[in-house]
Amino acid sequence: MILFDVNIFMDVLEERTGVESSTRMINLVRERRLDGCISALTVPVLWFLAEKNLSETESKKVISEIIQDFSIIPLDARTLNKAFGSEIDDFEDAIQLYSAINGKCESVITRNKKDFRPNKGISILTPEEFLAKS
Repeated sequence: MILFDVNIFMDVLEERTGVESSTRMINLVRERRLDGCISALTVPVLWFLAEKNLSETESKKVISEIIQDFSIIPLDARTLNKAFGSEIDDFEDAIQLYSAINGKCESVITRNKKDFRPNKGISILTPEEFLAKS
């Protein structure tokens, strides 16, 4: 299982640099060639960011479509407590990492590798690095 960080979806929503690779990664999940998951935190973060540029109706539609084929790892007290106690400076990134650990993921796909510390055998990769390995 591969955890997708919020920024991979933001690449697509905002057509940022790297949108092609991020879209390819999401499509691998849609095509059932890759088992992808997200933290439950990802949905409200995407909502908050999308609603800045889209209407409420459009935000709901876009976000539900973009995450439809992903498993969602629940956000629980254990994950939050581990994130609070983490050495990772960015709290949202700590939640993403501990969600990946709780979901028994093998990798986290992200744009900001520098904010993560590899942990418990989970590789931290950009979409480009993951695609080059595949």
